[in-house]
Amino acid sequence: MDTPIADIKIGDVTARWAENNHLYVSYERQQESTNSLAKEEAFAESMLEESLALYVTDHQTAGRGRGKNTWVDGRPGTCLLSSWSYLLGVKPQPTTSCLIGLAVYRACATTWPFLDWNLKAPNDIYIGDKKVAGILLENVIQGDEVRLIVGLGFNVTASPEEVTTATSLLEELPMGAPLLGQDYLAFLDRLLFEMTDAVSHADEQLSPTDQLSLLSALNLHPLLKEKYTGMEADGSLLIGDKKISWMTL
Repeated sequence: MDTPIADIKIGDVTARWAENNHLYVSYERQQESTNSLAKEEAFAESMLEESLALYVTDHQTAGRGRGKNTWVDGRPGTCLLSSWSYLLGVKPQPTTSCLIGLAVYRACATTWPFLDWNLKAPNDIYIGDKKVAGILLENVIQGDEVRLIVGLGFNVTASPEEVTTATSLLEELPMGAPLLGQDYLAFLDRLLFEMTDAVSHADEQLSPTDQLSLLSALNLHPLLKEKYTGMEADGSLLIGDKKISWMTL
């Protein structure tokens, strides 16, 4: 499609933002999987001084989701295909998954508060009843050090045509709302802040504020069959007397 949007490559825009913020960034137009590369280089000599390394691409040939799921992106350059590799001195607890999901949700809702953002456990971001982003967390351990790798795929200017349950940010924006420029860069700034803060609490229980925030974001999901009635500090969700582990969702 010959439009100004078609010329924008989200990976390139994101890599330039990272460079301007003095972050280590690895950008390739195409690769198998940003998470796979981040895991491969987790403790490479060049990474020893990098508390955060960002991997981005415009197209993945073997994008992965949780378990045996795959990530399918639309046209090359239309999605934020990224892996955020954090060097930690502690072992992340299961609550880290909750905190990262909340961090991405907060970044989205803060930047575009007029959209119907919601969270589907364990880590899918929706606008209304359609998925717009997915998160994949993986750990690589060497001695006392851990690399927490946060894979984030976010449909920005298009979604896969063959996936009818997916949408993109551009498809959901009201007429006249700007897409890139300052809005997208503000989103990346907020995302970096929220995720880095979440990672700093990777070995902690959820605070009461985090529990209530997660409960609210989850209960906004329109496809939820039954509302969650509570959330515990370890990330367990409650529906009446029934307790559900976050990791089993």
